[in-house]
Amino acid sequence: MSRRSPLATTLSQHRLRDDKVAERIVTSTGLSPPALVYEFGAGDGILTAAVVERAGRVVAIERDRRLWQKLRERFEDEPRVRAVLGDFRDVQLPRRGAYEVVANLPFAHTSEAMRLLLGARNRPRSMHLILSRDAAMRWGGFGEETLVSALAKPWFEFRVALALRRRDFVPPPRTDCVLLAARQHAHPLITASETSGWQEFVRQGFSRGRASVRRNLSGMLGYEQFKRTARELGLERDARPGVVSFEQWLGLWRAANRRGRR
Repeated sequence: MSRRSPLATTLSQHRLRDDKVAERIVTSTGLSPPALVYEFGAGDGILTAAVVERAGRVVAIERDRRLWQKLRERFEDEPRVRAVLGDFRDVQLPRRGAYEVVANLPFAHTSEAMRLLLGARNRPRSMHLILSRDAAMRWGGFGEETLVSALAKPWFEFRVALALRRRDFVPPPRTDCVLLAARQHAHPLITASETSGWQEFVRQGFSRGRASVRRNLSGMLGYEQFKRTARELGLERDARPGVVSFEQWLGLWRAANRRGRR
């Protein structure tokens, strides 16, 4: 008898229990017609059915052939749904135009999905992902700012749109889950030409998590300039990276840019 591999267990997906749970989730997204939605991890279509009624058009992506077959049969007479057999990492996202993303993926794929969407040339207008609570806290920078949240926030605003119960899933997960929503700012807080500079700055600021931001950024901001900027931003001079808010990171970066232009 073949044994199930540890990898298969890790990648197992927690399906939504019923239509009522799906409806609660989609109501929390705020989607409305004529939105184009890419759904990652569509399964047999329980969430797809709720999304299409709220949005308008859905590209439902599922890599498991058995589930995809059910998905295709369920929506074979629904022209607003296109069932795609494939991995979300291989799907061609729109190169132009607005689109949204809804996802209920195995938790092991959270980082891959977030990096794919945040790094897309044409980023989604909004993202609504079912995540473990800990992952949502990390990616949204709630409680403490993180490297990944600070890198993303010039383009996106994050919020927890819905707290989910473990009994909302089959099988129930071992951790609390939430619906993390990320919506693009009407205007990015930095320009496209500034992106690489921002990323380098933030990565350097987080390079040594236990060291102070002042020490981490010593090659980019002189001591006196850091001290003056920190006072203006209400930032402790020896603050470590996690306690620096996104707005303070942005202020420090702008100060470093002013220094570079002199």
